[in-house]
Amino acid sequence: MNEFIRNKAKDYRTIAIATAVLTLGLLAVFVSLSSVQNPFLRVVEHMRGAEVSAATASKYVCPMHPNVVSDRPGRCPICGMDLVLQKSKVAEETLSSDQGVIKEVSLSPAQRVMANVATTKVDIHEFSAETPAAGQVSWDETRVFRVSSRVAGRVERLYVEYTGAQVKTGQPLFDVYSPDLVAAQKEYLLTIGAGEKAKDSPLSDSKFMMDGLRDAARTRLRLLGITDAQIAQLVRTGHSQTSVTIYSPASGVVSEKYVTAGQYVSEGTPLYTVVPLSSVWVEAELYESELAHAPVGTSALVTTEAYPSKVFPGRVTFVDTTVSPEARTVKVRVELSNAQGLLKPGMFVKVVLRENAVRALAVPDSATIIRGSQTFAWIEVSSGTFEPRIVVIGRKGNGFSEVLSGLAKGEKVASSGGFLIDSEGQLQATNAGPSSQHSGKN
Repeated sequence: MNEFIRNKAKDYRTIAIATAVLTLGLLAVFVSLSSVQNPFLRVVEHMRGAEVSAATASKYVCPMHPNVVSDRPGRCPICGMDLVLQKSKVAEETLSSDQGVIKEVSLSPAQRVMANVATTKVDIHEFSAETPAAGQVSWDETRVFRVSSRVAGRVERLYVEYTGAQVKTGQPLFDVYSPDLVAAQKEYLLTIGAGEKAKDSPLSDSKFMMDGLRDAARTRLRLLGITDAQIAQLVRTGHSQTSVTIYSPASGVVSEKYVTAGQYVSEGTPLYTVVPLSSVWVEAELYESELAHAPVGTSALVTTEAYPSKVFPGRVTFVDTTVSPEARTVKVRVELSNAQGLLKPGMFVKVVLRENAVRALAVPDSATIIRGSQTFAWIEVSSGTFEPRIVVIGRKGNGFSEVLSGLAKGEKVASSGGFLIDSEGQLQATNAGPSSQHSGKN
């Protein structure tokens, strides 16, 4: 009996397993048939996905206030402008390069006020043409003083021991011992004594001759670098000095130092270079096309990042005679005062060369817009309607740009708000491009 029950239970388990396997197989076949053979289900699923992607791709924004975004057309609650369709990145990437070109942009009075659009008539203006350039400060080469030894001897002591030191006229630089200096001092003292004795001589020519020898000895001392103050001290003491102090010939900066204490030098040996900073040069680089705007005598304004609020006025004193073969530029030298010593040699500066005032057809700088290699302006052709116009710009200065072509006297140009008009035009061109192309095919 027990064996019979065990056999029946085993049969029931086998039947249950077979039933479960059959059920799972039928379910897999049903799912497969539903997704492959039922086109209606596939169409519905595709339509739902398209709705989702369209909802995420279609966004409407205000051209004036990009923070205003809506998922349906309407008006901006701030300025009242119509919201425009903003394409998704995928849509933007699939746009053709031949987009539509907007010839006109119309603004309502409210839009014009909100965009702060103002117009100015194209007219003749008087302004000083300005040519910007980059430059570098350098020494004024006409004011460089080189201190050399005038005698052979030994440097006993240095009073200025490093380059970059500030010195003043008459400041001690070094002491030098020289047998020639000692001999010259003794010779001068002898001529003074001989001149005193010649006063009592009955021969009138004797006194005249002694005076001449004394003056010659004094001149020799001066040529050897002895100052009048040192000569006067020599006369007072009546004794020659074994070492003589040499003083700075000018006020400025010690740009070079070639000597050390204890060094033996010969006549003509360079010892120091002193450069005054009261006047400096600025070497600016100009392109060949700019040379006509920078003749000698042109005034210049120099600014630097170290002192952004300070302007250093100067004048062009030299234009180089050669063109750099590498950069195709010409050096222009600007000389300017530097009484406070703020400008340092080697400092990079910005230079603006200003020509004499000219009269020419011009528009405000804010009226021109540069896009790529073209410059254009927005012209008001009728009330509230603007169209772009390619223009050629010449000289600039005092906030005006010379108009060489593209505009006529009396036309109204957008002097403010032009960039906003341009943004609106580009949005309209982007949206109108595909439709205009389709209409052209039809």
